[in-house]
This record gives sequence, C-alpha cells and structure tokens, in this order.
Amino acid sequence: MSASGAFSPYPVYAAPRHLAGGGDPRYVTAPLIALGWTHTTVDGALELRLRSPDQHSELALTPDPDKPWWTIYTPAINPPSGQPAWHATFGGRTPVEALAGLTDALVSATPSIAPDPWAPLNAAGWKVSEDRHISATSPDGTAIVTLHRDGPYQHWRITTEHDFVGNRHEVWSAHLSGSTPAYLIAGFTAGLADASPVLRAPDALPVLSRDRVHTTTAEAPGQAEARLRDRIATARRTASRVRIGKGLRPPGLPPAAPTPGSPGGPRR
Repeated sequence: MSASGAFSPYPVYAAPRHLAGGGDPRYVTAPLIALGWTHTTVDGALELRLRSPDQHSELALTPDPDKPWWTIYTPAINPPSGQPAWHATFGGRTPVEALAGLTDALVSATPSIAPDPWAPLNAAGWKVSEDRHISATSPDGTAIVTLHRDGPYQHWRITTEHDFVGNRHEVWSAHLSGSTPAYLIAGFTAGLADASPVLRAPDALPVLSRDRVHTTTAEAPGQAEARLRDRIATARRTASRVRIGKGLRPPGLPPAAPTPGSPGGPRR
C-alpha cells in the first residue's frame, strides 16, 4: 500500500496495533473526503492535503522519511469561536486506526463534557504513573503516552520503541500540542488502546517489531475494501446526526471522491 492510495490486499490481522505499522491511509482520509473535505494532490508528489468544509481544520499526509507523515491542525487564522489553535503530528507507522479515533472525533459533535484521555488507557490495562509528568505504558512495555508538564506549557508525546538486537529502536512517535482539545486526544487514545487486531499486509509490518506482533490469516483480501466502505457510510450517518441535533437539514453529501492519485482524483 502506498501513501498515494494504491491498494494492496490485507491478508492478516495483527496485534497489538501499536506495533503493526501504519496501515491504509484511506482509513483516515476517505471518510473526510466523503464528508466534503477538499483535497489537493500534486503531480509527481505523494503529498495529500485536506481542508474541512468550514475551513477550520486541515490534514496533511506527507510521506517523507525525514518528516512526520501526518499533520492535523487548526490554524491560528479564523479558528472556531473559543478554540485556540492546535496541531498534532504523527510518524508514518502510527496505526491509522488510532489516527481515525482523532479524526472521527473531529468531525463529530463536540461533547458537552470533555472525556478523560487517560480513561481508555486505564481500561485497557496500561499502567499510569505520575510525577513531574503523567505517563501511561502499554501492557507489553513498548508504547508510552506522556503528558509533559513543563511550567505553564504542556504537550503530549507518544512513543513506541522495541528492543532489537540488544538496542532500543523507535517504531513511531507522535506529538500533540497542549492546546489540542481533550476530546480529540481521547479519541486517539481510545483508538490506540483498543486491543482488537487490525488488517495489515504481512510485508508492511515494521521489521523492528515483527517478532512481537501476533498475526492470524484474514478470511478474504476484500475485507479491507469492505471496511473502507463501512467507514464512509458511518461518517455520513454521523454527520447527519450532528446536523439534525443542531436543528439543521441533513446535507446532500457528495459521493465518495476518487482515491487521491487515481486517474479520477483531482490534481492541481
């Protein structure tokens, strides 16, 4: 599977997900495009940029080994009322299922009471400790979620490391600004802590962590495409419920846009 959207069948389920690699980027991008996020690709480049219909949020996918692959943010210009600018970056091996927890929360109704980002980790058996900072460590000891509290400034960092040939090697890392809304962080931690196995191609599993990932054969390669269709349908239902809850008429959402990078996808 390439970041441009070319599809390869996923014949295995893999767990734990934080060691299983990134997965299909469309799991994150396709529902947003179906909800009307404008998307831009560039000829000869793999970069994809999405912008929300209200122009308040943006997502960039930049498959560059020297940079974070994923950037999601609300810029300082014209942010939603009462919401400060925020940003979050994620490495290329960040599981798309965890990223989707954040983006699904982003396009859903804002909860009246902010959820606790630590609750999904606690429920999944991650060990939480607090001193100068607050940290939660996965049951296998390879992933750590940390809220850094440096004076008045706070930020979140997630790292996944694995012992390989006697040395610690980073599998992926992520950074979220302290101004990132708690319900978005909770969406991410819920997606990260979920113990359900994820669909992956065997050759896409990170080399550094393959010996720590449990895999089982999937029933059919077409499950990945079926899962993608379900995600798009769910996103549309969620958008309709949000608008109905606000007393708005459900919009006529556009059909699923062509996969970025395909012959039918827009290029600028």
